[in-house]
Amino acid sequence: MNYEESIAFIHGKAGKGVKVGLENMRRLMRRLGDPQKQLRCIHVAGTNGKGSTCALIDSVLRQTGAKVGLYTSPYLMRYNERMRIDDQPIADDVLARLTTRIAEQVMQMEETGEGFPTVFEIGTALMFAWFAEQNVDWAVIEVGLGGRLDPTNILEPTVCAITRIGLDHTRVLGDTVEKIAAEKGGIIKDGVPVVLQSQGESVREVIRRICEEKHAPLLDCADFPPQNVQLLERGAAFTAALPHLRAREYEISLCGAHQVDNAMTALGVLSALLDGHCLPAAAIQKGLEQAQWPGRLEWLGNVLIDGAHNPQGAQTVCDYVQHFLKDRRIVLLTGMMADKDVRSYADRIAPLADEIHCVAPEHIPRAMPANELAALYRERTEKPVFEWEETEQALSAAQKSAGEQGVVLICGSLYLAGEIRRLLIAE
Repeated sequence: MNYEESIAFIHGKAGKGVKVGLENMRRLMRRLGDPQKQLRCIHVAGTNGKGSTCALIDSVLRQTGAKVGLYTSPYLMRYNERMRIDDQPIADDVLARLTTRIAEQVMQMEETGEGFPTVFEIGTALMFAWFAEQNVDWAVIEVGLGGRLDPTNILEPTVCAITRIGLDHTRVLGDTVEKIAAEKGGIIKDGVPVVLQSQGESVREVIRRICEEKHAPLLDCADFPPQNVQLLERGAAFTAALPHLRAREYEISLCGAHQVDNAMTALGVLSALLDGHCLPAAAIQKGLEQAQWPGRLEWLGNVLIDGAHNPQGAQTVCDYVQHFLKDRRIVLLTGMMADKDVRSYADRIAPLADEIHCVAPEHIPRAMPANELAALYRERTEKPVFEWEETEQALSAAQKSAGEQGVVLICGSLYLAGEIRRLLIAE
């Protein structure tokens, strides 16, 4: 298969693959020689912040000279972005070669009745095969959904981390933060260190209990709060001290108060690694400062892009805008998936905007139609609300309305964030 055929094969499994615990994934990986067993992995779960935390860890480890694989989802602009080695996405020809090999095994599984791997299982198998083939020193792996039954959960990590937990994917993971925490905590393995981002007490109790059952050492970031925090429009500075890490000043280029929490989680992981590895302090500082994570409070000119799609993510955007942009005209351009908590999201975002433009992310069947989304916003604000059929039209109108001094705020969906980035970068 060539690249286009490989991508078509991967996405062609949408709706065909059947999720049966981890059995399909284990069968597929056995057929491929279990490449995941060759990797030293850091495994990160959570509702919000897990991608940023992975990016921060990846950036630091690369500063030490290590060869680092990074696996995240979903992608913003191109499928290859999901898996990177030393910040370079998998090449088209490599993806095609490995997908051809995996496809042969998938088709044999289907023929023999062993199961139908899902899109995410195939992508995860591709990542494991590539990272093992390239003999990476570290693999930083973001959980796709939940934790306990996520396809990535067949690995044996060196350290696990759990970022902020909130209500999302409730039909799959449970309708309370405690139930969701139990699913996320499913990545915890016997004796493997766990780093927990600062959380509410009920979530902390769930994770503490799982760690006790698994005899897994727990580093709770709530016990090591950052000091001297300075929030900046384009980043933050703070002082932190954790086990194996004496007090130092750190800077990050990621925007928002929540990114300080993500940086503390990354430092917690690095602290756990320092128990058996040498990580120079200068590499940690430089890695945190240089880490980038596109599509999350990312500035492109006067356009601010954020892909968060749940109420907790909406609150993060609100906090940032109210702190740094309260005196500027805000023109909101939003689109969301219909299966998200759109109403709660709109409740938080609507008061920010002087004008609202709604669009359905293109070619996404789950997207809420623009007219339905606009109707929800009209119920929540008296400010002008517009609806558009095409993202490019919506962006052009929003930019014209914002002018040079205003801000176009893009939020509600990573799919929309990717479309906007593609349009702006192509300009």
